Amino acid sequence: MINDDKADILIAEDQPDNLRLLSNLLQQQGYQVRQAIDGEMALLAVETFTPDLLLLDVKMPCFNGYEVCYRLKAQTNTAQIPIIFLSAFDEVGEKVKAFEAGAVDYITKPYQAQEVLLRVKTQVRLSLLQKQLTRQNSALQQQLRLSQAARNLQAPLPIDAYLLYQAIAATQNGIVICEATQSDYPILYVNPGYERMTGYTLEEVKGKNCRFLQGIDREQPQLKEFRRCLRETKQCCVTLRNYHKDGSLFWNEVSLSPVQDSTGQVAYYIGVLTDVTERIRATNNTQRYEAAVRKMNRELHELNEKLHRLANLDGLTEVANRRCFDDSLKQEWRRLSREEQPLSLILGDIDYFKRYNDTYGHLGGDDCLKAVAKTIAQAVCRPADLVARYGGEEFAILLPNTPASGALQVAQIVLQRVRSLQILHAASDVRPYVTLSLGIVTLIPSALIQPKQLIDAADEALYQAKQQGRDRAVVSPS
Repeated sequence: MINDDKADILIAEDQPDNLRLLSNLLQQQGYQVRQAIDGEMALLAVETFTPDLLLLDVKMPCFNGYEVCYRLKAQTNTAQIPIIFLSAFDEVGEKVKAFEAGAVDYITKPYQAQEVLLRVKTQVRLSLLQKQLTRQNSALQQQLRLSQAARNLQAPLPIDAYLLYQAIAATQNGIVICEATQSDYPILYVNPGYERMTGYTLEEVKGKNCRFLQGIDREQPQLKEFRRCLRETKQCCVTLRNYHKDGSLFWNEVSLSPVQDSTGQVAYYIGVLTDVTERIRATNNTQRYEAAVRKMNRELHELNEKLHRLANLDGLTEVANRRCFDDSLKQEWRRLSREEQPLSLILGDIDYFKRYNDTYGHLGGDDCLKAVAKTIAQAVCRPADLVARYGGEEFAILLPNTPASGALQVAQIVLQRVRSLQILHAASDVRPYVTLSLGIVTLIPSALIQPKQLIDAADEALYQAKQQGRDRAVVSPS
């Protein structure tokens, strides 16, 4: 029974939205999903752990999809990974190129959920079936080899001795036996696994101390533990850097055990050597991959925050924009309607701002808007309060849980701080510097009234402030 919903799927896609869409879609079906945002990261992820299926975008940084596919198909251990290409595939030639590169299928953009799931399920099922057949074939071949060896054996051995002989000869681990009664612990025997692992034959190593495998690399901390166990005739398991006959490095896990003779004295040491180079490399690659994933997540988080800021901030003044104001008003309206608490709104604009632009130019006008916006934002201190650019020279201040007296107090602070800027305005009929007119309204939201009525009342109060001479705040009677 093949459980294809536990399959490991690697998605290589450089567009965050597409990557998130595919990941969520497949994870909801129970698949194990990993992510890569470029070709280099995809190759690293495959090297760390071979996926059951690779969804590979054609256009990616570092290496494009075709280059990644060619590299994987050129290696024996990754050639059988099924690859589904992701692309718009506008031309027939691109589809042909995808299959020539070694792809088993393709999915066109924009993605359709049913198509993605159907194509993925088909290829995952085929991939897992192929792996199952490979394992079964390997087991059958091993049984055949053992049967043939038994038939060819001239002098049958007792079954326990025969199995021991087969185990030592067939194991991929290296086995070494050393003389414990001599100070240099000379090698007495190594098995074929040792010869394959190190490149040295029994004749070449017999009588030597095992330290020759470290060459000049003798300052390894684990060697001290290894020597201590020899002195104290104890078991130990250490991981060492060793070197093949050709000089290349490999990592070796050595499990050492003392063997006593009939008198109870330690006569031999038996060492079992396991080549853990791939495990060490995989651990290092996993750490690199996890670091790359953490970096990608940080970059995605920063990108999302930037997009959120761009979507909710006014680009000139860096206070909230009209869209953010509208959303916040709806949210606070619903909340305060339930809680039956007051909501205050202050609408204001810069007095005679058109004259200011005509006198000092649009760049001067922009500088004025930025300075006024910054001053208003500094005057409004509570985290729940919102300062927004409502229009050209208009600003809105949303004050949840604030009665009319509190809103008037905030308005007076804003008026005073804008005056204190002393921004020259020679064309103003109010003062020789920039001033504001403000309209204030306070009410308790309910289902009987709409947020627009709050805005209209504040706008009417603003109009009254202008009619009464500007540079002032007027509270709406409603």
